Amino acid sequence: MPQITNFEHNGITVITNEPPPPLGPPGENVVAWVVTAPDKHESVPLNCPYRVSNSTTAALLDSKGDERGTGWHAAIQTLQRTRVPQYFIVVEEGADEAETTKNIIGGVDTDTRQLTGISALALCSERPTLIAAPGFSHQKSVVDALASMANKLRCRVIADGPAQNIKQATKYSEQFGGDGTGHDRVYLVEPMPAIYSKKAQGNIYVPASTLAMGAVAAVKPWESPGNQGIYIQDVSYHIDYNIIDKSTDGNLLNKHGISYFARTSDGWRLIGNRTVTGDFISHIGLKDAIARKLEAASQRAMSKNLTMSFMEQEITKVDLFMQDLVASEIIPGGKVYLHPELNTVSRYKNGSWYIVVEYGRYSPNEHMIYHVNASDNIIEEFLEEVLS
Repeated sequence: MPQITNFEHNGITVITNEPPPPLGPPGENVVAWVVTAPDKHESVPLNCPYRVSNSTTAALLDSKGDERGTGWHAAIQTLQRTRVPQYFIVVEEGADEAETTKNIIGGVDTDTRQLTGISALALCSERPTLIAAPGFSHQKSVVDALASMANKLRCRVIADGPAQNIKQATKYSEQFGGDGTGHDRVYLVEPMPAIYSKKAQGNIYVPASTLAMGAVAAVKPWESPGNQGIYIQDVSYHIDYNIIDKSTDGNLLNKHGISYFARTSDGWRLIGNRTVTGDFISHIGLKDAIARKLEAASQRAMSKNLTMSFMEQEITKVDLFMQDLVASEIIPGGKVYLHPELNTVSRYKNGSWYIVVEYGRYSPNEHMIYHVNASDNIIEEFLEEVLS
């Protein structure tokens, strides 16, 4: 007889389905720098991410030991503070500062189409959470380029102040702001700190971001780096700090969104919780951590049919992630649901659906207010006890 065309199998078939994998933790810090390193080893490429994880790989940024350029000190100072992945985009030093700054900003090489300078940060195999260009980010053009890249990567910028005086620092900060600029991601630090140099056999001043980066990277992205201890010898100019005095220069800098190195009763510390736009740097880090995780988790779900079970599964997956953040005390609360107005028939037919992710944020302890009151009631209670 002819073959039975609708026959499948005289037996059973077992098909197993697994739920989507959990999103996992929100992620740790990854640092990326754009630097000069004129004495780099030949194995360190130009305009291509070079990964540093220990002092051996860091040493290749300064093969002669002369501590030239901005890369060596950035790498070693961060390693001394915390162990996180670091990537270095090394650019050539130009004939003058203007040419070197142009190389730092970079772009696309017209001949090779290679990304250069700050643009090459997008090539890091691990997505940066913190970026900087020490020694050059006291220029607005460089900060603007870093902020633009930070918007694309969803990361934060550690920038140098002008390191001249209080007036120049506050004047510089007033240049930043505006929706969509990415300046809300910029953590600006004053002044230049002094560190011990083996080559100089004494103290040298380095860009503020060289030391500030380690303090920021040492805490979770959703935590403030403010009040972190800093290993420095001195600063290029003194900034008054007083924990109870609102009239200090340090308080003025913080009002302008500038963090600073100050000598406190407990040693040198980094003082400041906010970006140049006044946002808490920890709130920006939390927002980025959540957004990056949602982006990564969404890739495997693309092009699936928008069935009820699929949508419910995706919402549950994100909600479990949010509840993990609550349990870890990263956020005080969160919830996930379908948007009640935007999910229309026409949008669904076009392949679009809207998920709302709501979350609360912990704020850093920036201002403690004690009410210290002398009370006659306490004296009365004391006397009653004595006389009874």
